[in-house]
Amino acid sequence: MMAEIPLDKASLIALVLETFNLGMFTVMGGATIRVIFQRRFANNSSLMLSTLALIWLLSTVHWIIDIVRATDAFLNSPPGALAYYADVSNPLQAAKTAVYVTLTLAGDFFVIYRCHVVWGRNWLMVALPILLWLGTGAVGYATTHAFLQTHQGGIFLTRLKPLVTGFICMTLATNVVCTILIAYRILKTRMRLHKANAGGSRVYSALIIFLESAATYSAALIALVVVYGMNSNAQFIVLDLTAPLIGITFSMIILRLAMGDSSETNSRNASGSFPLRVAAVNVSRLVEVQADYGTESFDRNESGKPDRYEHPK
Repeated sequence: MMAEIPLDKASLIALVLETFNLGMFTVMGGATIRVIFQRRFANNSSLMLSTLALIWLLSTVHWIIDIVRATDAFLNSPPGALAYYADVSNPLQAAKTAVYVTLTLAGDFFVIYRCHVVWGRNWLMVALPILLWLGTGAVGYATTHAFLQTHQGGIFLTRLKPLVTGFICMTLATNVVCTILIAYRILKTRMRLHKANAGGSRVYSALIIFLESAATYSAALIALVVVYGMNSNAQFIVLDLTAPLIGITFSMIILRLAMGDSSETNSRNASGSFPLRVAAVNVSRLVEVQADYGTESFDRNESGKPDRYEHPK
C-alpha cells in the first residue's frame, strides 16, 4: 500500500498539473473560437462563445487563487505550508471553492441545454437534470460557507463530508443523466435515418465524440469522489485537474466535430462530386438532433404522409 502523499506536496503537484491543463485549455479554446466563427455550429454561436469565455475566465481565476495560495503557503506562512493548506477556513480557500462551484454549474448548465435542445426543447425531459443542477449549486455554496465556519480540522472532517460528497455526486449525476438522455435520442434518430436509407453516419460519429468527452469528465468526478472518500490528499490533485478539464471537454467536442466535417468535405472534393440524396422519412414530429453541436433535422406533416428529407452527403 502506497504511503499517503503529504498535503503540501499534493497541493504543489496539483498546481503544476492545473497549470498544464489550463494552458492546454487556452490553446484549445482559441482554436474553438475560430471554429465557431467559421462554421456557426448549430446556430447558437453566441451562447457557445459566452459559455466558453465564462469557463475560461473562471478556470483562470481558480488558477490565480491557487498561485496566490502557494505563494502564501511556501513563502509567507510562519506555521508552514502544511498548516496553511490544512486551514479550510482561509478566505482564499472559500473563494477557490466558490469559483469551482460556479465553474461546475456553468459546465453543467450547457450540458442540460444540449439535452433540452436534443429532446425538441421538451422541459419535462430535463426536469430531473435541472433539479440536480439546483441541488449542486445549493450544496456547493453551502460547502463554501461551511469551510468559513470550520476553524479547526481539515477538509475530511465528518461534518464536511456529506456536503463535499453530495456536491460531487450531484454534478456527476447531472452529467450521467444528460449523457444517457442525449445518447438515447441520437441513437433512436440514427436508427430512423438508417431505416429510411437517409444515412446517419455523421450522427453516429457525433455520438461517439460526445460519449468519449462526457466519459472523460465523468471519470474524473468518479476518481474525485473515490479519493475523497478514502481521505486521501490525492483528492486535491484530482480536484484542481477537473477545473480546466471542464473547458477542455467542452472544446474537444467542437474541434473533433469540425475535424470530422473537414475530413468529409475534403473527401467529397477529392471525388469531385456533391451528391444530394433525398429519402422519405416517417416520424411523428419535427425532431432536432443536436449531436452535441452538430445538427441534423427531419420531420413529417400532421396528415401522416412522409416528407422528403434532404441529407447533404
